[in-house]
Amino acid sequence: MPVTRSLPNHWFDTPNIHLCTVNDFEALCKLKRIDILERTAVDHTHSKSTLPMRLFPNLFGEIAIYRFCRNGV
Repeated sequence: MPVTRSLPNHWFDTPNIHLCTVNDFEALCKLKRIDILERTAVDHTHSKSTLPMRLFPNLFGEIAIYRFCRNGV
Protein backbone atom coordinates (compact mmCIF):
# COMPACT_ATOMS: atom_id res chain seq x y z
CA MET A 1 0.00 0.00 0.00
CA PRO A 2 1.40 3.40 -0.89
CA VAL A 3 2.59 5.86 1.74
CA THR A 4 1.49 9.37 0.80
CA ARG A 5 0.99 12.75 2.43
CA SER A 6 -2.65 11.91 3.12
CA LEU A 7 -1.85 8.29 4.16
CA PRO A 8 1.45 8.73 6.01
CA ASN A 9 1.62 5.32 7.71
CA HIS A 10 2.73 1.93 6.40
CA TRP A 11 -0.11 -0.58 6.12
CA PHE A 12 1.04 -2.43 9.25
CA ASP A 13 1.33 0.74 11.34
CA THR A 14 -2.00 2.40 10.65
CA PRO A 15 -4.83 2.89 13.14
CA ASN A 16 -7.23 1.78 10.40
CA ILE A 17 -7.99 -1.71 9.11
CA HIS A 18 -4.80 -3.53 8.10
CA LEU A 19 -5.17 -4.46 4.44
CA CYS A 20 -2.03 -5.51 2.62
CA THR A 21 -0.84 -7.33 -0.43
CA VAL A 22 1.16 -10.55 -0.45
CA ASN A 23 4.16 -8.47 -1.47
CA ASP A 24 3.62 -6.04 1.44
CA PHE A 25 3.46 -8.90 3.95
CA GLU A 26 6.56 -10.60 2.58
CA ALA A 27 8.50 -7.32 2.69
CA LEU A 28 7.47 -6.94 6.35
CA CYS A 29 8.65 -10.50 7.05
CA LYS A 30 12.00 -9.70 5.48
CA LEU A 31 12.28 -6.50 7.51
CA LYS A 32 11.47 -8.35 10.74
CA ARG A 33 13.80 -11.27 9.86
CA ILE A 34 10.99 -13.81 9.56
CA ASP A 35 11.60 -16.77 7.24
CA ILE A 36 8.67 -17.81 5.07
CA LEU A 37 8.67 -21.61 4.91
CA GLU A 38 5.55 -22.10 2.79
CA ARG A 39 2.83 -19.93 1.33
CA THR A 40 -0.26 -20.36 -0.74
CA ALA A 41 -2.98 -18.04 -1.95
CA VAL A 42 -6.58 -19.20 -2.21
CA ASP A 43 -9.95 -17.75 -3.10
CA HIS A 44 -12.99 -17.47 -0.82
CA THR A 45 -13.78 -21.19 -1.38
CA HIS A 46 -10.18 -22.05 -0.39
CA SER A 47 -9.49 -23.23 -3.94
CA LYS A 48 -6.04 -22.65 -5.42
CA SER A 49 -6.48 -24.75 -8.53
CA THR A 50 -6.69 -22.03 -11.15
CA LEU A 51 -3.64 -21.18 -13.22
CA PRO A 52 -3.96 -17.40 -12.67
CA MET A 53 -4.08 -18.01 -8.88
CA ARG A 54 -0.86 -20.04 -8.99
CA LEU A 55 0.95 -17.64 -11.33
CA PHE A 56 -0.23 -14.34 -9.83
CA PRO A 57 -1.25 -14.92 -6.19
CA ASN A 58 -0.84 -11.22 -5.36
CA LEU A 59 -3.43 -10.30 -7.99
CA PHE A 60 -5.93 -13.18 -7.86
CA GLY A 61 -5.62 -14.49 -4.30
CA GLU A 62 -8.21 -13.49 -1.73
CA ILE A 63 -6.64 -15.19 1.28
CA ALA A 64 -2.93 -15.81 1.87
CA ILE A 65 -1.87 -18.68 4.11
CA TYR A 66 1.68 -18.74 5.46
CA ARG A 67 3.91 -21.03 7.47
CA PHE A 68 6.84 -19.08 8.86
CA CYS A 69 9.40 -18.89 11.66
CA ARG A 70 11.67 -16.26 13.12
CA ASN A 71 15.07 -16.21 11.40
CA GLY A 72 17.56 -18.37 13.29
CA VAL A 73 14.95 -20.30 15.33
